[in-house]
Amino acid sequence: MRPATLTEVARAIGADLSTAHADALVARAAIDSRKVREGDLFFAMRGRTDGADFAPEAHLRGAVATVATRPLDVPTLVVEDSEKALQRLARWTLVRPDAPSPTVVGITGTVGKTTTKDALATILRHSGKRISATEGNLNNELGLPLTVLSADPRTEVLVLEMGATRAGDIETLCSIAPPEIGILTAISPVHLDSFGSLEGLAAAKGELALALPETGTLVAPVNAPERATGSGRNLGRRITFAREDGADLVASGIEGREEGLRFVATIDRESAEIRSPVFGTHLVEPLLAALGGALALGLDLEVAAGGLSRLRRTGLRGDVYRLKDDIVVYDDSYNASPAAVAAVLEYGAEQATQQGRRLVVVLGGMFELGPCAREYHREAGKLADEVGVDLLVCVGDEARWYAEAFGGKTLFYEDAATAAESLRDELRGGDYLIVKGSRGVELDTLTRKLRESLALV
Repeated sequence: MRPATLTEVARAIGADLSTAHADALVARAAIDSRKVREGDLFFAMRGRTDGADFAPEAHLRGAVATVATRPLDVPTLVVEDSEKALQRLARWTLVRPDAPSPTVVGITGTVGKTTTKDALATILRHSGKRISATEGNLNNELGLPLTVLSADPRTEVLVLEMGATRAGDIETLCSIAPPEIGILTAISPVHLDSFGSLEGLAAAKGELALALPETGTLVAPVNAPERATGSGRNLGRRITFAREDGADLVASGIEGREEGLRFVATIDRESAEIRSPVFGTHLVEPLLAALGGALALGLDLEVAAGGLSRLRRTGLRGDVYRLKDDIVVYDDSYNASPAAVAAVLEYGAEQATQQGRRLVVVLGGMFELGPCAREYHREAGKLADEVGVDLLVCVGDEARWYAEAFGGKTLFYEDAATAAESLRDELRGGDYLIVKGSRGVELDTLTRKLRESLALV
């Protein structure tokens, strides 16, 4: 953000400035006292602990003031709600008259958000634009405003992931950072315990399309449910994408090679070859979504294709590496949903067959799938059987359901650490190992331990 005085900040968030220095400059915002830097404004949040208790620590680390619901013994801006104050400040920084406003791109969907964000950010940097983008998983009602407030003041394009666990979440995020371009990556089962059904989930993701201005652009899969795409809304442009004809932006000639993913992207009779050092044909759709976003921002398809050649995904999302005895690992352990698990199983089976390797798959449970959770796990177990998985390793309670529909050899472990200790003795030289599961299963513990114990010498 462009530095602002506490007087300006207080006015923006509706705070009482009585105990703070009016002319002090605010450079950024923080909600974790341990991460405060000189010039930050510390927002004291209430959760399992009261953030106000950590205001003295934040002050010692250089916080200009603390935003809290009561006066403290350090410079304080008093507000009714610290979270809403954080959101109001982020909104103000995007519309303040003394600073240029970046173009906001909002990205939502059930899978592929981070890959799409990484890909679009890479394309834009390659084209010479000044961009800021969501880091890590800062895509909720606290993370998004923090991303906005940490953006370089010279930012031209702000690329924001928008996550949702209930109806209204994306509407809230769009009110903080109103997007001019929206990207919907996919609609598939996830968080169904919150949304109740795929229709409810589609409607929640559709809040992004509904928030776009009439001059805005929506990029979405050609087969996305109408409720997810703001059907009936007049928008300046809609760009659909798919692997088959019928979409505006189409991928053809798809190949997963040892050096990465290749395909040809075509729109309006213009084509460009995509060569990207990422692994998995299931990544075609996120890359198409990113290309659509780049086109919506006015970039040439060939320029965008050049940017994808430099893509590096965020960690634990399709990392490929070798362990001792030529064991190849496809580490996609960051998170999981039914669609993502299916895509990884199909890709892994293809790679193992091409390379003549035994296929070993470690699957952690998939969380937040509602009353159909068992059936979704069984479907994944059945697919693992169909594609020829040789050894299925199930980690966590929910993962037992995979084995109910899998006919081959199965191992079960209560947690990732135990699985890591035993799996070393089960692996053979030349295996192709896939690791996939919901974040809460902590399969990154397993992959870390394997990399330590089976490291290449």
